Amino acid sequence: MSTDKTAQVQKIMTALPLQTAPPTASVKEIAEQMNAHKKGAIVIVDAQNRPLGIITERDIVRRVVAEGRDPVRVTALDVMSHPVISVDPDVSIYNAALVMTKYKIRRLPAVRDNVLHGIVTATDLARYLYEKNRQDPTLQAMSRFSLIEHA
Repeated sequence: MSTDKTAQVQKIMTALPLQTAPPTASVKEIAEQMNAHKKGAIVIVDAQNRPLGIITERDIVRRVVAEGRDPVRVTALDVMSHPVISVDPDVSIYNAALVMTKYKIRRLPAVRDNVLHGIVTATDLARYLYEKNRQDPTLQAMSRFSLIEHA
């Protein structure tokens, strides 16, 4: 398996433009935006595109729906996860994965000079690792063994 620790997050992140929203947006508006663009999270930014927080589907379920709050009246500022845990777009993919593991997060904004540049997700990491390692003979053998065992 590859142990490349030099590839940068910007290689695999979703770059601008991203789906973002202001802190005054209602949770209903954010949920509609997530649905329309098939996104699991929206980064909350100020007018200068500085990330203030992030709202995930999980945040909406736990902090709005489960508590019986009105999504029309609840704003992003009320339920967003903050402060934003982020990395520079030049950080290695390996180090980004370490940050995501440490904080148990699946979405990691890429921020430089306090300005949002992109976002890397657990799916991006998995896709990168798959592409990087799919020719690895050990992984191919493990995969074949797993398929045979579960057939």
